[in-house]
Amino acid sequence: MSAQDIADRAGLSVTLVRRLLRTPEQDQAPPAIARTTADAILGIPIPAHREPNAPGLTNSTEASRLLADLARAGWPATQLAPRLGINTRTVAEIRDKRPRLHLNLALRIRRLHRELISLNPTNQGVHPADCARTRAAAARRANKT
Repeated sequence: MSAQDIADRAGLSVTLVRRLLRTPEQDQAPPAIARTTADAILGIPIPAHREPNAPGLTNSTEASRLLADLARAGWPATQLAPRLGINTRTVAEIRDKRPRLHLNLALRIRRLHRELISLNPTNQGVHPADCARTRAAAARRANKT
């Protein structure tokens, strides 16, 4: 993978990526890397020393697929948003292919999907009409692509 590929996927400048990829001289210390830059490049969070929810951006493809999967199962965005601690509109934006999102949100979406996908929304207090409407909208979105 080239420096340009890494920069494009991480949303960083290619100059910064090239500087980080250079091996330091023998008596020179490696360059300091900001946590958000490291998270963007690696795609995984670095263990936090001070701040447990360190920001970092990642591709939203997996999160989008997981949210669409929950919609096909009948889970409306109005039920998912409070569980994720975000706005209902944000759920819709991520599901409909927002390009990037914060890493900790992507991890929360993955956890929520694992928790809810095997459950029937109507047995969890979601109104049957809301489930049907969500399933129909998910089917329409799937047919568009």
